[in-house]
Amino acid sequence: MKKSGISSHSLSVFVVGAAHIDRRAKADAPYRPAASNPGRFFDMPGGAAFNAALTLDALGCAVVLQSARGGDSDGYRIAQAIAARKFTDVSITWIDRATPTYTAILDDRSELVAGVADMGLYDLLVPRVFTRRHVRAAIDEVDALLVDANLPSGSIDALAKAAGGRPIAAIGVSPAKVRRLHGAIRSLSALFLSHAEAASLVEASSGTSPRLLAELLIELGARRAVITDGPRQVVVIDGETIAFQEPPVVIPRDVTGAGDTLAAAALVGLCEGREWIDCVRAGLVASSIRISVDPFPPRDFSRLIQEGAAALPDPHLPERSL
Repeated sequence: MKKSGISSHSLSVFVVGAAHIDRRAKADAPYRPAASNPGRFFDMPGGAAFNAALTLDALGCAVVLQSARGGDSDGYRIAQAIAARKFTDVSITWIDRATPTYTAILDDRSELVAGVADMGLYDLLVPRVFTRRHVRAAIDEVDALLVDANLPSGSIDALAKAAGGRPIAAIGVSPAKVRRLHGAIRSLSALFLSHAEAASLVEASSGTSPRLLAELLIELGARRAVITDGPRQVVVIDGETIAFQEPPVVIPRDVTGAGDTLAAAALVGLCEGREWIDCVRAGLVASSIRISVDPFPPRDFSRLIQEGAAALPDPHLPERSL
């Protein structure tokens, strides 16, 4: 078993979860609900695990990817995309099933209006999948693990146990699925959530303040966590400490994959032994590049992250409650 805390140029990560085709419809004018909106449609390989793997690869990591796909044209496209990136692919193909897909509607500012996730196939990634000899061997050889909440809760729990003290991070994915992480929270090295996902995980209302969400996550046993809320300030949990960090200001081209990129870049920093707030700052810059630069990743990705993180304002602690 390898040890963590090494350079990303020799870091290997087992990434498990969603790898499918992301389909986006973007309005050309201010979005009008319950109406026909002129716009454009495009698709590309995506999914939380695949998006994170792209970032890890761009930062010099070796990636082992475990997902599920069908025996259709979408499944073939995903397999080709994984092969093109030279990820080690230990995914399962169900030839009689359809590959999962995610369809997003974006407004003219590239903000998400609605999304529909057809991802039932990932429920077949049950714990016994990870006991297959070659998968178990791959897990034993990596330096860190990154999972997303498309997996069944039992599989997330099993992978947290299999990490055996190595860093393991989790991506919340959606308010509907984030509670699958509940049983593994105390074992996770880092947790990445949107405001809505955090509220769902702690069973709070969507209007709950960011600070209270953070306090409730700490009560649940979260050791390190990040709560994002679009362009608004980010909540950073490190042990018992809660801090707020302003993210970079960018004009988004497409917000899909922002949180996945943040998680991957921050995990690399954590494995390198950096302070958690510095890991998050780097992840936020990586995320801003993801949503504003085409094609992604740019050749000078690492340099842009370093320069962008240095330019961010300092984090600040919340004011004390009366």
